[in-house]
Amino acid sequence: MGETLLKDPAIEEWVWMRNNTHRYFKINRTTAPTLVVMGLVVPGLLFWFGAKTQDKVKLGPVARKSWA
Repeated sequence: MGETLLKDPAIEEWVWMRNNTHRYFKINRTTAPTLVVMGLVVPGLLFWFGAKTQDKVKLGPVARKSWA
């Protein structure tokens, strides 16, 4: 009943660093390409695809009633 779980120091450190990433994040040559792709390219492609296919896809019911 009074058992406690052992805490792994490595996991505790990882959780602390994960929760405090805003303190240690810096833009450099490693992180800049990821920021550009995820912040500009992906939203731009989604917007372009949405604008290109707007009003071309019919979103009606999938199953058609053959008896009506």
